[in-house]
Amino acid sequence: MYCYSDGADIENSAVYVDECSQVLHKIQMIAPQFLIDGERNIWILKPGFSSRGRGITCMNRLEEIVKFVEMENNPTNPAHWIIQKYIERPLLIYGTKVDMRQFFLVSDWNPLTIWFYKQNYLRFSTQPFTLESLDNSIHLCNRSIQKYLKNCPTRHPDLPENNIWSNTSLQEYLCMIGAEHAWEDVMVPGMKKALIHTMRASQNNIKYRKNSFDFYGADFMFDEDFHPWLIEINFRPDTTSPTAVTGGIFRDLLEDTLRVIIDRKNSPDCDTGEFELIFKKVNLNQAKKCSDVDNGNML
Repeated sequence: MYCYSDGADIENSAVYVDECSQVLHKIQMIAPQFLIDGERNIWILKPGFSSRGRGITCMNRLEEIVKFVEMENNPTNPAHWIIQKYIERPLLIYGTKVDMRQFFLVSDWNPLTIWFYKQNYLRFSTQPFTLESLDNSIHLCNRSIQKYLKNCPTRHPDLPENNIWSNTSLQEYLCMIGAEHAWEDVMVPGMKKALIHTMRASQNNIKYRKNSFDFYGADFMFDEDFHPWLIEINFRPDTTSPTAVTGGIFRDLLEDTLRVIIDRKNSPDCDTGEFELIFKKVNLNQAKKCSDVDNGNML
């Protein structure tokens, strides 16, 4: 048996299959991003202290990345760039890339207290996914970018015209493809875990003020096995440009925030709407007395 690749022949290539599989398995054990990497070596560059997708670009050649950053960075106008490995094997819905905006609230930093909002939404690209082009219209799902673009006429007809889905629509889609348990068993727990770990890691760098709170919008992507990957966290995300889907979410979000921040001061057991308390730091003595706290921290 011969294996042909770009003119090269490997005699008796079948005998190497098991050995190659073992090597790939070993790589997977030590490479957390193994399941999302592809063959294009694509990286995404984001300017620090920016928002709404401004200045973001994708590149796949090291020399171009270095040249680009050096050109943008100069002594009179120093620039800070975040460079992330691009997810080349994302979860696609009808052949189109999506990401998710997940809201959460930190009602207190001491003790650290995190609330997860159970209403969220997906944002679709206007163009079918491909790695043959690195154009932002394909790879950035930011509403502020996609709303100025026209949907590709060859897109799947079941994709939303306004490129926004509620998580209810997502769950219906998951049921349709036979992955009805992915939302509750993989996606939501993974997002909660990522937010908790991120906030704990950054807690000591926060300038904390008593009787204040912080509101965030986290952006997640999902891989082919539905595992969430935290892309970025936006401080005080925009809720002033509602769509037919997000209008109700934004309205409820404002009301539920007031419930958590104001109503709970006088009534700790009050209704908190769609906000779910997922983490509250407690001391060891408190943890021993609290049966619903896992390891003294996670609810």
